[in-house]
Amino acid sequence: MPRIVLSVFCLFALFQPLSPLSGQESGESTEPPASDGAALLGRLEGTDSGASAAVLVEILSDGGAMVFEVLADVVDRTELSADGDQRQLEMVRDADARRALHGLVIVAAAPGNSTAAEKLARMLALAVSIDRPEGVRRFLARQLGRLGHPGGVSPLAAAIASAASWSDEAIRSLGMIAGAGARDALLDLLARGPSTWRPAVATTLAQRGEAEAVTGLLIAARESDALTRAAALDGLVALGAPGAIELLEKMIAASPDDERGRWIARAIELAARLESSMEEKAAAIFLEGLLAGEDLTPRQFVVAERLQARCLEWKPLFDGESLAGWVGAVDGYIVKDGEMRLEEGQGGNLYSAEEYADFVLRFEFKLWPGSNNGLGLRAPITGNSAYAGMEAQILDDGAEKYATLEAYQYHGSIYGVVAAIRGHQKPVGEWNRQQVRLAGRRVTITLNGTVIVDADLDVASAGGTIDGRDHPGLKNVSGHIGFLGHGDPVAFRDIRLRELEP
Repeated sequence: MPRIVLSVFCLFALFQPLSPLSGQESGESTEPPASDGAALLGRLEGTDSGASAAVLVEILSDGGAMVFEVLADVVDRTELSADGDQRQLEMVRDADARRALHGLVIVAAAPGNSTAAEKLARMLALAVSIDRPEGVRRFLARQLGRLGHPGGVSPLAAAIASAASWSDEAIRSLGMIAGAGARDALLDLLARGPSTWRPAVATTLAQRGEAEAVTGLLIAARESDALTRAAALDGLVALGAPGAIELLEKMIAASPDDERGRWIARAIELAARLESSMEEKAAAIFLEGLLAGEDLTPRQFVVAERLQARCLEWKPLFDGESLAGWVGAVDGYIVKDGEMRLEEGQGGNLYSAEEYADFVLRFEFKLWPGSNNGLGLRAPITGNSAYAGMEAQILDDGAEKYATLEAYQYHGSIYGVVAAIRGHQKPVGEWNRQQVRLAGRRVTITLNGTVIVDADLDVASAGGTIDGRDHPGLKNVSGHIGFLGHGDPVAFRDIRLRELEP
């Protein structure tokens, strides 16, 4: 059988059957032949991402025969041979096989390898569905989770249903797969699965961070058994869900003295998450109630007091009733129902009267089809904010007329300098929540809970900006905050700011 020489690492035995005694029979070296897993490792190790991807495609061709050969070497280590030499050989082959398969998973999960990932997911799904020892199925389930392909959802859900002794591990693996399919499978387990699964499901859902999709079910889970109730509440805290406030207050009040401290600690953690996720008003009120009680330890009291002080540092830039504190195109904006609005055909640049250096800015915005606006940062009142300061795009990314824009022109991007991650806007007509943090040379923009820009301005402009233009405003250490209207309808509300120490 021909062999492809890509590595000096045990290629001679790529397809050799396991025969630990063959060397002795021939009178040659007793060194055991290399395993299929070792051969596979040899082809993956020491290659760059492009070469690894090419090896992956070749390995998965022909039905992935090599993959299944390697899979055959994975064993449950609790069932290894008693004989010392044979046991050692089996352990080596098992370790090689596990490392090789894990390497395949890492390569397949990398961007650009979606076709290979789909093929590998089918192979692993088939392997995990076969009746194998528990240790083997556990390993395969973990690899399906790490691969992260939607094709792993069904086999993992089936594994959970058939493997009560390790369902928690399979649940965590299922949670590693992004997308609605895995989320819905977890929600179904939380709603209809045995109560023994619910703590792991609640924790896994929280770790995925899909607050809007899971908060309701986690709140409903509080009516379950004590273990699930605690896990669901922990999940809500991890999500920073405002719905956990009332539940924690009740838990603190009802807990015996020796358990109350734990829930107070969780309450302070929730308040911190609320403050960081644009719910600082709710956090401040919640902390006021905690501080008024007598159950906090001295350390908890200090932490809660400092956190409350940070919540109260936020100041409104828009009072919801007028454009007081704003200068520039005040005639181009109208104030109605607590919103600062631009109507069709209206616009102009509206700036904060004060200048700011380092700060965190929060606001909500709503777009119409084709809306185009901008957010001026450290900008002067005169000149083009995109160059004399910085402009973070505010744009309806889904509009057909914007389909061919440059990457640095879509929503959240620092125009001409940093391209934002797309795909986190809410549908046109719904309110979006955005935070901009400017601290020294670093700018971080969070949209609806997802960081879409995190950049060092010096690094981003080193050697020239991506639009090839001069952006002297990147060096500004302070300036105005502006809304830069371009004649399209858009609405803003709840605009507030917390200044940071330089």
